[in-house]
Amino acid sequence: MAIQGSRIYHCNSNCSDLEVSVVFYEALGLRRVLRTVPSKNQSGAAFGLNEVAWDAWIMHSDDGLDGLSLDLLEWKTPLPTGTAPGLDGEPGYNRLILSTPDINATVERAVAAGGTLVAGPREIDGGDARLIVAMMLDSDGIPVGLFQGEKTSIAQVVVNCADIDESLKYYQEVMGLSPLQDVTEMVWPGDLYGRDTDVTVRTVLLADKGSVFTVALVQWLDPAPKSAVRVRGANELGIFRMAWSTTDCAADEAVIRAAGSIPFLPTEELSVGDEFPLLLVLFWPGPNGECLELIETTDRSGAL
Repeated sequence: MAIQGSRIYHCNSNCSDLEVSVVFYEALGLRRVLRTVPSKNQSGAAFGLNEVAWDAWIMHSDDGLDGLSLDLLEWKTPLPTGTAPGLDGEPGYNRLILSTPDINATVERAVAAGGTLVAGPREIDGGDARLIVAMMLDSDGIPVGLFQGEKTSIAQVVVNCADIDESLKYYQEVMGLSPLQDVTEMVWPGDLYGRDTDVTVRTVLLADKGSVFTVALVQWLDPAPKSAVRVRGANELGIFRMAWSTTDCAADEAVIRAAGSIPFLPTEELSVGDEFPLLLVLFWPGPNGECLELIETTDRSGAL
């Protein structure tokens, strides 16, 4: 049985300096639409932390509310820690992939805004078509993939898997995503991952039924990942969570628990700013240590 959550609403990425990171993502074509700054510290138990406070921008692409939002967040309590995942097969969230209508100009702007170009832009075999792609690191070293498209869109999040078959089953049966193809073995150009040799992977794309966004599950075969599955801390740099909107967080929590997943804490309230509705939220680790989230909007507002 899958959750009732209607669609993936946003993907959260933790940064060390919000203003610096916002400028980088604006160079990629995203725009600031909403700032969330709770007025006081609140319990962080839902995140697996003690007390929390943050400053964040919700950013949109040309897709607006029909697409995925980027929740770009700088932790204030506790402070950001750790390092971003590298361009390897470490299980968990790895990178966002964005389309852009002028990849050469976008790369130039992004480098000027503090990003690092790993490789590209260049053409690769995309299966049904040839794609022009580039790989970048943002100002915190967080990987971001780009490809030439008709518009600016947050097209995909890449989840590295310890076992792609187990992950596919979970994202289908519990999270309600639909595969767009069979799991396929592919060889990826090594230079895009800062390597001298190519990379062999198994991968599959899953569709979010509520938007144009997709989730790519990837298992590295050669080289095999050196890191085991672990649950990253909520304030570690890099992508931490992917959030589904729902109208019944409690009912979906029952589905999550029936599937054998254990939330950090039962569904509880969270404030994202005094002027915004309070949220009911649930956080739990997915099969690769990646944090998954449910969000239900209440009719109440204010601080907690």
